[in-house]
Amino acid sequence: MEEKNQIKFALYLDGWKYDGGDKKSLREKAKEVTPTEYDIEMKESIFCPECCADLFRSPQEKDYDTNGRKAFYAHSRKYSPDCGLRVKKAEGKRFETEEQAKEAIENEELVIISGFMKKKPEAPIIDEPQEYKGKPVEDMNGVLTEVPIGRHNGETFKLPSKVTTVRGICRNFNKNIHRYFHFPDRKNAIHLQDLLTNIESLKNTDDIPKLYFGRINSSWNCGKTPQNIRQTMIDFVKNDDYVDFCLKTTDENSKEHGIDDDSKGKIILIYGKVTVSGIGLCIENVGWGEFAVLPEKYEYLLY
Repeated sequence: MEEKNQIKFALYLDGWKYDGGDKKSLREKAKEVTPTEYDIEMKESIFCPECCADLFRSPQEKDYDTNGRKAFYAHSRKYSPDCGLRVKKAEGKRFETEEQAKEAIENEELVIISGFMKKKPEAPIIDEPQEYKGKPVEDMNGVLTEVPIGRHNGETFKLPSKVTTVRGICRNFNKNIHRYFHFPDRKNAIHLQDLLTNIESLKNTDDIPKLYFGRINSSWNCGKTPQNIRQTMIDFVKNDDYVDFCLKTTDENSKEHGIDDDSKGKIILIYGKVTVSGIGLCIENVGWGEFAVLPEKYEYLLY
């Protein structure tokens, strides 16, 4: 994939400089600007969401170049830090030392996931019974995990991990899409956008759990109670072997995640294995934290 397709948005902050600039401050204060939102007055004040080096828009003042290609962001040649959005690397992100990896976690550039929540987390214990109105638990500290992301073959680092939910990833999707994630049983840390697989592109089953996304085209309860299976159909390109794709989980679980009879058009993310369902494919037996509806405001990052 070419670089112009990798940088979904630039970070715009007037007056910030790469030399000596605080990257964390840039990420907290900058405005996210897509290529279509760019204005020429932003020139020399837009930066890469991963490495924070200077970007430029090509072409500067038109929406399409002379070959009819849409305007895109690319890195300036002024600085050349290591960046996954500059050069695609099949092996993902690797680190020289354990300290560098820990620093990347502290700077919210790297996320180590040791697992996704299988069961709905319980509300916190309080002295007097009352309705819990706090935010749902999406992240819990996991165990220190041996992660194979060192520069040298077989080199692992013991790093703090999270037990999380797909909904937690979706909540700050604009921040997460350019972060590196290390998923359970993976050999490397990879940009979230490169971990995502479009369900429409699937051809067969897959025993290795992955993070999938797709657009819902219909959903219904196969029974009469909340404990019955709700079958949610997702856009899929029919092939010689399979005609459709669905998510199977309980009606209760689905509705807690915002999926009901009127969910057509919503974008869903699912972590799991792809198996056969009749004449189609499916993901079933998903845990409470293994699927979520993507907030509408972030759909442009996938479509």
